[in-house]
Amino acid sequence: GVLGSLIIAVSVAVFIVRLNGENNSKVLQEQRESIAEYRVELELIHDLLSKVQQEMNETKWNFEVQKPITFELLGKMQQDIQTQRKEIANDREKVSKWQAEFQTSSKTIENETSNILKDVLQVIPANRKLLEQSIESLQQDMKKCQEAIADNRAKQELNSKLIEDMSQVLIELKSELSTQRDEASNNRNENLQQMQQVKSDHEQMRSILNMHPGPYRSCKDVHRKSSGKYHIRGKDVFDTFVAYCEQDKDGGGWMVIQHRFDGSLSFDRNWTDYKNGFGEVDGEHWLGLERIHQFTKEQDCELRIEMKDFYNNSKYAKYSSFAIGSESEQYNLKTLGEYRGTAGDSLKQHKGMKFSTPDRDNDNAESNCAKSYQGGWWFYNCYRAFLNGLYRNVNDRPEKSIYWNSFSGDWRGLSYSRVLIRPLN
Repeated sequence: GVLGSLIIAVSVAVFIVRLNGENNSKVLQEQRESIAEYRVELELIHDLLSKVQQEMNETKWNFEVQKPITFELLGKMQQDIQTQRKEIANDREKVSKWQAEFQTSSKTIENETSNILKDVLQVIPANRKLLEQSIESLQQDMKKCQEAIADNRAKQELNSKLIEDMSQVLIELKSELSTQRDEASNNRNENLQQMQQVKSDHEQMRSILNMHPGPYRSCKDVHRKSSGKYHIRGKDVFDTFVAYCEQDKDGGGWMVIQHRFDGSLSFDRNWTDYKNGFGEVDGEHWLGLERIHQFTKEQDCELRIEMKDFYNNSKYAKYSSFAIGSESEQYNLKTLGEYRGTAGDSLKQHKGMKFSTPDRDNDNAESNCAKSYQGGWWFYNCYRAFLNGLYRNVNDRPEKSIYWNSFSGDWRGLSYSRVLIRPLN
């Protein structure tokens, strides 16, 4: 960096000398050209005088006549010559002045250049020392780099040896792992079979454990106040069956007759399925029309319906009495008491209606409502409430979904429904 600065300074000084020299040379050249022009004019005048002299000699006899004119012309020419000489003298004086100025400028430039060169020569030794120090430092750094390269080369050779050894070990491990994988595969198949057997035994044990003693006349008669599956049996009128008893909600003692919460079970079923029931009582299910009829025939019951939409809004409807007729009466909704709750009363218009399925049309509509909406229910023309509809997250018509009109006043489908009955006594 320092050496570069010195070179730039010397270059600037030389440029200034050349520039001033070029300007003064240009002025001298112009003056030389002007003097040359004056000389040409003087030569022309001299030639003219020669011609005049010649003519005077040739016309000597006319001299006396032409003498005044000639003297007049000669006087005028002499005046012109004197004028030209004065101008030439002035030009020479200017040229001398410019030459003096040029010499002064040249001297000044030489002095300045000499001073710059002196400064440069004074700086060079100090900068040379710095350069020598820098070179020495770079040489030391280079030596360290060479040592580091040699060290890295040795390490690289060592790493190459280690990689070679590791590759051999990996080959051996891969072979051993392949053998172990085959053994593990065989063991896994055996373990899967054992796990499936354990799972089957576990499910069977869990079913046995979840099955509480009984039979009981109703869930209200169960002494244990824990929700689960129980054996239910009437007064020797119908066979014992398994039902889910809800012992935590609203005082307990409720028997679940319908439950939907994830859409895993289809409710688009025929008359026989709805009569006998379908699904698992601890999952999505329909308990069965015949069981519901026998249960509500033997004892007065109340009804509770729990609902939830896909926005997780929960509501319920409760009726003070509930009973359905026999199969000969098409399991009609015979009794439906006074309503109270938060969901609104959308079931009252279904009171007295017969139960319909896609293969048993008992509604008041011209079409088969159960077939159109794909589920069994106490349809009229067609419904205001329909808890056995398709499990769909929709909000449009037609209402092919789990539906309760007064739940929200729109056409939204429900994500959850549970229907429970409990003896009044």
